[in-house]
Amino acid sequence: MEIHPGIHHFNTGPFNWYLIEEAGRLTLVDAGFPGHYPVFLEGLRAIGRSLADVDAVILTHAHADHTGFAERVRRETKAEVFIHHADVAAVGRVLQLPWMGLLSHAWRPFTGGMIGRAVANGLFRLASVSRARAFNDGDVLDVPGRPQVLHVPGHTPGEVAFYLPARRVLLSGDTLVTRNLITGEHTAPQLPHHSLNHDHKLAGRALDRFRELGHVTMLPGHGRPWVGSMAVAVAGAR
Repeated sequence: MEIHPGIHHFNTGPFNWYLIEEAGRLTLVDAGFPGHYPVFLEGLRAIGRSLADVDAVILTHAHADHTGFAERVRRETKAEVFIHHADVAAVGRVLQLPWMGLLSHAWRPFTGGMIGRAVANGLFRLASVSRARAFNDGDVLDVPGRPQVLHVPGHTPGEVAFYLPARRVLLSGDTLVTRNLITGEHTAPQLPHHSLNHDHKLAGRALDRFRELGHVTMLPGHGRPWVGSMAVAVAGAR
């Protein structure tokens, strides 16, 4: 589970979400689908933690595969849920996904299978987040790990990445991914397929935010970790 010192990953197929651990306290980064909640509880037990140790849920954006059980964690732990102000309204609604792009490729084995896994894991039982605290670009969140917010719009209006300078870790959400969600292929860092982005051109331009980060460990919303220069990653994605 520990994918980087003090950062834990959960095995839920093509949907990635993470726990940041600092001084025994936890920040959940994204929240899978509702059906992944038992995996979350088992993961907490595996690292000797409990729900009482969760201080915050921080969301890279408002799509359903990232917000899944966030509301349940909020209700059961009183942890605050954080999201960029441009996605606050969307996180209060259910079934937020790039439906046109997904359904237009549903005939493809990987995309169709991914949609099926989403349904099996509670897509249509998903609860909206009833209370979310907005953050802005450049904020350093006062939660375990103290992540810095990098607003990188395009996939959604409020899409962000979280940077942990002391650990040189970038939690990239769906700004850059290492798995093609149309073919299932594992790749170098790339933009999500244009049909899955709210504004694909903006998503490409926004990657400039990453150029100066240097050498990092990138933990994407979909795909495997990647280690290298973000200037190289941005150039390759473009």
